[in-house]
Amino acid sequence: MKPEPNPSAAAGPKRTAPGFWLKIPAVLAIAFCVVLGLSIWRPDSAALGMRYLEVARKALDQKDYPAAIVASSRLLSFGDPFRNEALFKLALAHQGLGQTADASNVLAMVAPSDKPVYAPAHLFVARTLIARGSRSREVEDLIVAQLRNVLALEPDSAEAKELLSRYQR
Repeated sequence: MKPEPNPSAAAGPKRTAPGFWLKIPAVLAIAFCVVLGLSIWRPDSAALGMRYLEVARKALDQKDYPAAIVASSRLLSFGDPFRNEALFKLALAHQGLGQTADASNVLAMVAPSDKPVYAPAHLFVARTLIARGSRSREVEDLIVAQLRNVLALEPDSAEAKELLSRYQR
């Protein structure tokens, strides 16, 4: 006896094509859900940056300098909005640990004497130079340059104006 031909076997390729097209909306729906889930799950970088900023601030207040270094270093990864403040806090933490060379190198980035970058750092450098007690002409010129940088960034700074009036000739 001759076996009967199987009609589904002959039409097999034609039947898989409609099944394939029915799966596309399901795959797209799954992909959409995954993308939506990842966008919701992803932390808000500004809020996380503010959190690291607060951790660095508290660590410096509590003189926990290693924690301040970690928080400030992580804060640097959030880019320009946090860069200068993160570098300044990093310099303060290095100084707190007695790592004056590292502190000076970082401060040079946020408080150069030749251009205004970050007012609190410029004011800190000026106060530090004043506290040294050395009154050479070169030191006084650096103090004046730092205070002018503060006033370029914050023209209403009463402290910078007052200090500058002492050193300006």
